[in-house]
Amino acid sequence: MLDFAKDKKFWDYVRESEDFARHRKEIKEKYDWAFEGKPQLMTYGTYFGKGDQGNIWYRQLFQLQSAALMSMIYYDNEEYFNNLIEIIWVYCGEYSWSPLAHHNSYYNTTPDEYDPALIDIYAASIGFSMAEIKHLLADRLPKLIQDRMSDQIRRRIIDPYINKRFFWEKHDNNWNAVCTGAVGGTLMYEAPDVFNANKDRLRKSVDFYLAPYADDGVCVEGTAYWGFGFGFFAIYASLLKEFTNGEDDLFKLPKVKSIAEFVQKTFMDTHTMVTFSDCNLKEGYWIGLPHLLRSVYGESIDKLPSEQGTIIAYQHFAFALRSILYYKKEFTADDKLKPAIYNLTDTGWFIKRGEHYGIALKGGTNGESHNHNDVGSFILSHKNKQVFVDLGSGAYSQDYHGEKRYTFFHPSSWSHNVPYFGDKPQDGEKRERVIIDYDEATKTAKYEFANAYGLDSVRKIERSFVLEENEITLTDRYDTDKGVPITERFVTRHKPTVWHSSVIVCGVKLRPKDKIAPKITVVDAPCHTSDKTEKVYCIDYTLPEGTDTFEAVIEFNKI
Repeated sequence: MLDFAKDKKFWDYVRESEDFARHRKEIKEKYDWAFEGKPQLMTYGTYFGKGDQGNIWYRQLFQLQSAALMSMIYYDNEEYFNNLIEIIWVYCGEYSWSPLAHHNSYYNTTPDEYDPALIDIYAASIGFSMAEIKHLLADRLPKLIQDRMSDQIRRRIIDPYINKRFFWEKHDNNWNAVCTGAVGGTLMYEAPDVFNANKDRLRKSVDFYLAPYADDGVCVEGTAYWGFGFGFFAIYASLLKEFTNGEDDLFKLPKVKSIAEFVQKTFMDTHTMVTFSDCNLKEGYWIGLPHLLRSVYGESIDKLPSEQGTIIAYQHFAFALRSILYYKKEFTADDKLKPAIYNLTDTGWFIKRGEHYGIALKGGTNGESHNHNDVGSFILSHKNKQVFVDLGSGAYSQDYHGEKRYTFFHPSSWSHNVPYFGDKPQDGEKRERVIIDYDEATKTAKYEFANAYGLDSVRKIERSFVLEENEITLTDRYDTDKGVPITERFVTRHKPTVWHSSVIVCGVKLRPKDKIAPKITVVDAPCHTSDKTEKVYCIDYTLPEGTDTFEAVIEFNKI
């Protein structure tokens, strides 16, 4: 499989062509960062929480990834190849390929029950990386290294998969796709007989992963997890198609083409993407995935801006490798993206990409995978930045993914552009799906989302947007019990300027029809990938008692 990736002529082209200049630069930068010092072993102290486990863990993943890629591009460079052998040796000696947090959170083990052969998303991916590196560099790796790699892959991936059943096999989110795709790919490379014996089992896992997707192809986990989960699905599907000589083609399954088209619909402008659910606020995509998909589906997959794409994504070798293998310069967009409207009615998302702004409206439900309490919310972009934002994911922790999830700012409705009632935000219960109705003639998007709050005192919240070319009119109409306090919230990362009752953010003016003074609250919100915080500005308009309508005009290019 991937025989063309064993050809030195291919890597000579990657090494010399200007088309791959950015690839070479980013991979070398990651290599230099990762190998600042020697390959590192995860010590007892760091593994069991007495040191900086996370940084060492990620550094090791990038060492394996970058050293392998540098050894392929610069196949005559001894430093890169020797460091690759060293990090492979380190991984062969690691206690476990699964981080401690996954033992605790997903398998509920005690310190005496840790299983070094536990398969999680990291162990599966590392096993797949080792198998693929061994396959592509078989003519260069010493026999001892190859034998040890195969031995560890069998001990940590193949035998456990044969002898156990794992919760993720019936899971309906990215865990299933990553583990199934990585384990399936590993078996194809290392144990084709075992793969053939478990082919139906792997297919059942694929079906569980695809089941929650609606026909519109929206990934409710967010664009980041589309890239991660569906990325592994696409890698597995492409290998499977090659392994079976085209007889088993998962790309032909119903819904898969719609899922493949998802990310191109999430661009609100050329450099700003929808960040609903657990995403990065500066969300991008890994270049290899749409390029791989375009090789399958042709022009149904749009050309995307290369600046928003990344070569190295999710720390995993398979992704960066395919950012090289499937990359074609002609598959990237040279100019800004064209205006478009996507009303994704099966899931309840609406996205408009216009000349002067982009907007994304969130219906759907609460209780989705990686859910945020954001039914009814919206994101507004202008001049390639989010103005009224969805912050995406907060700092991950066991509690963040547990019962205390909505006590954290990011996944709670306090961080979203929705109203609240006194001290009552959305409650996180999954109820009837909210669908957005769009009338093209009047340019009006409308939806009702009172059920997201679970309050008997709040019977209706009807939100509408009239989407003109240079301005938007937002109107919320309420039916509540007398005396229920109503506050409209707008969230931004940019310091707003207050002008009478209006606020101005990044050259965009939010002007309420009624003269209501805004209150600005600053929140120090924890960042997703570090222990730092960032300032977030919450703009609140509390409606006078007895008011049942809030109307505001959002103006562009007038300041």
